[in-house]
Amino acid sequence: MSTSPADLVDMAIKLAPRACAFIAIAEVEQRANLRWAQNSLTTNGLTTSLTLTLIAVVDDPAGRRTATQTLTNVEPELLPHWVATLCEQAAGSEISAMDGFEDLVDAGISPEFLDLPQTMTPEVFSPIIDPLARGLTAAHEAGLTWSGYAQATLDSTWLATSAGTRRVHHQPAASIEITQRQTRADGVINSSWAARSADYFDLINVDELSHQLQQSQPWGQIDVVVEPGRHTVILTAEAVADLAIPVLWEASAREALEGSSVFSSADGGTKIASRVMGNGISISSDPHHELVATAPFVVEHSSGPSSSVLDNGVALEKTNWIDDGVLEHLMGPRSLSGRLEQTRPHVDNVVIQAQGSGSLADLIARTDDGILITCLWYIRDVDRQTLLLTGLTRDGVYVIKNGQIVGAASNFRFNVSPLDVLSNVIDSSSSTRIHPREWGEYVQRVVAPAITTTGFNLSTVSDAR
Repeated sequence: MSTSPADLVDMAIKLAPRACAFIAIAEVEQRANLRWAQNSLTTNGLTTSLTLTLIAVVDDPAGRRTATQTLTNVEPELLPHWVATLCEQAAGSEISAMDGFEDLVDAGISPEFLDLPQTMTPEVFSPIIDPLARGLTAAHEAGLTWSGYAQATLDSTWLATSAGTRRVHHQPAASIEITQRQTRADGVINSSWAARSADYFDLINVDELSHQLQQSQPWGQIDVVVEPGRHTVILTAEAVADLAIPVLWEASAREALEGSSVFSSADGGTKIASRVMGNGISISSDPHHELVATAPFVVEHSSGPSSSVLDNGVALEKTNWIDDGVLEHLMGPRSLSGRLEQTRPHVDNVVIQAQGSGSLADLIARTDDGILITCLWYIRDVDRQTLLLTGLTRDGVYVIKNGQIVGAASNFRFNVSPLDVLSNVIDSSSSTRIHPREWGEYVQRVVAPAITTTGFNLSTVSDAR
């Protein structure tokens, strides 16, 4: 790129007239992917993209007026046109219902603001190539079929505002997913799934992933009939995350105050300081978490029920959304803090903790009678007022007797509220970084435990295997 991202955002800010507050966000996304099917590598690729988001803010006695434009084909010589146009559009726009009268913050200047990120190359996959090849070979020799993909990303964000902010953040991520299929002697096809996530591939143990899949092979050889109903189940950490993430998506301070949320109270307020989950269950976000560190400042491209472009650059800290089962904070912009003191901005990670110990295997060994659910998918809202969700189990439902897996059950449709699931926890493992199955494309930095929970509603049998 001839003009650096740092220069682009700085140019945009300097072009804005004094009467027009301005925000510029440049983002460079680097992607590398590797895919395989039928135990053979199929495709791979590298992509890089640049986007520039420009936001104009004009003061009015009645409120703030804003205009936003995101450019994917960035031509520096056209910046004067875009800045002038957006300031004019903002002056003629409607008063923003989502933005208050807060001033843009001066979040200072990052020392590395002018630095470019490292260029991603195919060598990013070097730590996993040999163990992946071993796993594919072993699967073929065992009569198993592997499909899946590995992806490395590096997202770089430069934020500049007319208040003086010049911040930059580089966010690496690496993930790998493998689906294993086996055909039994009776022709039934069983499948299992495993995934890992980290900042870099050298932090992922693919041999351990292969062992996890091999371990599940004999579990699917015997069918065990399980009737629909409410059961004691073990949810893997991935399944726990896929149920818990929608809890945060519904944790809007504005919607709770308006009475349209599961976190609204009957008296017209919110459920802040009320118990919403079981003892020992906590959900937090922390930009400095050692396993899932993320941007330590707000980056907002548009204003909405839980966000405001005026918060760009605001420093982020650890936020306990739910602490020991009690609702502590809800998500929203600074403009709502006058109505609800416990309003905090979004942080791009999720940390779920319980009070258990050990691994998933330890959790299974501690279970006398239950069902292991490895994956959930096709999760959809049923009732937002109770946070009732529906979805399907996938790639492995196993029956546990006396601490041992004795066979495979069918897949099921489930109907549960995550608040109920996390209120009925009777055991859990330690928390670790995981890759959600359903929401991993959108939420990549998650720490969660596996849990044992009672009364999980497996409503009907699914024909899927």
